[in-house]
Amino acid sequence: MKAYINPNSPHFFAFNIWDIASAKSIMDAAQIKQKPIILQTSMKAFSLMDLEAMRFFVTTYAKKKAIPVYLHLDHCKKIEMIQEAIATGWDSVMIDASDKLLDENMELTNYVTELAHGKNVLVESEVGQVSGVEDDITVSGTGVARVEDIQKFLKNTNVDMLAVAIGTAHGQYMGIPDLHYDLLQQTGEMTKIPLVIHGGTGLSDDTLRRLFSYQSVKKINISTDVKQAYRLGIERCYKEQEIKEKGFDPLKVTGRIHDSICKMAMEKLSLLEG
Repeated sequence: MKAYINPNSPHFFAFNIWDIASAKSIMDAAQIKQKPIILQTSMKAFSLMDLEAMRFFVTTYAKKKAIPVYLHLDHCKKIEMIQEAIATGWDSVMIDASDKLLDENMELTNYVTELAHGKNVLVESEVGQVSGVEDDITVSGTGVARVEDIQKFLKNTNVDMLAVAIGTAHGQYMGIPDLHYDLLQQTGEMTKIPLVIHGGTGLSDDTLRRLFSYQSVKKINISTDVKQAYRLGIERCYKEQEIKEKGFDPLKVTGRIHDSICKMAMEKLSLLEG
């Protein structure tokens, strides 16, 4: 089994990307900070990209930069898309059946793990529901996981990573979220399976460090911060008057965007130092 993430693995930030340029920006940050990373593709991004080209680029550029980089399909609700990711060489996939009844969630998770493990691909699943908006998927309500559901899920599945809804949310937070750290502690006492935190954007540095202080928490997802860094790169171009028609240079624009995303990723990866 290609277990790049396991109870003894280092901590990972998992950054959402949508094309080779965004992947390169994150990978350059990882090379500077000398930290392993996970590059995540949402269903929407996955459906629009050239999969073979992305897999080839990540493999070759990671080798060139001498850093561990892994590709993950995040929050996927379509089995055929998961099958495509497995066939194309993604390192891990997430089957998101958290909106279904627990028994159906377990059944789908077991089906995906059977497909994936035969190809040395890891599987993530979710108990409870992380609220907010992730691309075109909207989840309302808190959806904090129940201890009894986590116990049942762990007992009846062979999942490799588990996302436990503890009160985080996708997108931008309105105020300070109320996180259920006790649920992380209880889950970590039940299993050695690595736990995943979704909705990392907007959490303070102290909160991110605290989450990683739990031995079981191995992966924290960052999506909206990547998109906002892209936007800030464009804003910087306007501020520096680099969008004017006369003398317009697209390389300056792409350079600003690259540097903005790279800076954001470096700041996150710095939290893993020391």
